[in-house]
Formats: sequence, structure tokens, C-alpha cells
Amino acid sequence: RVVRHRSPPSPSPSPAHHRSISTTLPTPQAMPTPATSSEDPKTAQKKVMKEKKGPSKSNEASKEAAKNRISSLIVKALDAPWGKAPTASEEEMERRYNVGRDYVIGSFERHNEFNHDLAVKIRMKRHAMAMLPKEGDIGDDEIDGRSVYGMYREEAYTINGGMWGPPKHRLIPMHTPPIEGFDPSVYMDQDDEDN
Repeated sequence: RVVRHRSPPSPSPSPAHHRSISTTLPTPQAMPTPATSSEDPKTAQKKVMKEKKGPSKSNEASKEAAKNRISSLIVKALDAPWGKAPTASEEEMERRYNVGRDYVIGSFERHNEFNHDLAVKIRMKRHAMAMLPKEGDIGDDEIDGRSVYGMYREEAYTINGGMWGPPKHRLIPMHTPPIEGFDPSVYMDQDDEDN
């Protein structure tokens, strides 16, 4: 093992050895640092923290390209032309025409019949209400200070509270003509079981 001897550091100059004009003491001069040997303990160096940067331009470009690709696919899907139905035979076209015509004629007949029936009932109801005896007519009596004919009239003009809304027999409008052999009650039962 090699032992190195160091020379002792030179003492700092005292104020007496130093000539100075001012009365303040001179600052002591810094001593040179001794040379380090390989046997001296090593200290860990501090890591330099790098500043975090935003996403790289290549990552931004790839994300932008993916967005543009998706949006272009969506635009192509929305702008695609509608496919046409295959042409049917002459017999099939004639059958479709007859079904549609019969449906329209039947719908008009059902509509006219229903509205005629409703109009007749409204006209008869108004006539019956106008024929009710008025208060003070011959035969009118009083019960608890009220006219009997007046009570009849008042009762006739009241609206039944539980009968609001369309009648239960009214059909719901459909988008398609009636289908032969179709029974909706089969599907209603399945819906009830599913719930």
C-alpha cells in the first residue's frame, strides 16, 4: 500500500505581516483544494431533472390522422348512395298495387263511417239537451230549494271525469296496410312475459 504524505498547509498571513493602508483586517485568502485520491469516499452526483415537454409532433400528427380517418369514414357512410330495391315481376307489381289501392279505399270507408257515426251522435246529443225542460216549466218541482228540471239540465251538461281521452275502440294509425294472417295478440303475450 502506498502512503502519500502531504505537506501541511501554510498558515494564513496575520495582520501584522500584511501591510495595508486601511485599518480593516484583510480577508483571508482561500486555500487551494487538496487533490482527491481514489481512496476518498465518493459522493453521489445529483440527477439533473429534465423539463417535461408536451407531446411530440409525430404523436400529435398520428392522432390527428386517426381522427381525420374516422371522420372521413363517417362522411363516406353518410354520403353513400341509397341502394335500390330489386325490380319485381309484373305479377308482383300488380299485386302490390291492388293491395295498396284496397288499403286506401278501406281506410277512407272506415274513416268516413266512423266520423259519420260520431257526427250523428253529437247532433242527437245536442238535440236531446235542447229538448230538456227548462227551470220553471210546467211540472217543475223543488227539492231542497232546487229546481228538479234545473238539476236534470245541470247533470246533463256535466262531463264524465273518468271518460277522458279517445274511446277504446278507436284504431291506432299504422304505417303499413293490414297483413293477412297476422295476430298481434301473440306478440303482446310475449312482451308481457318478457317484462
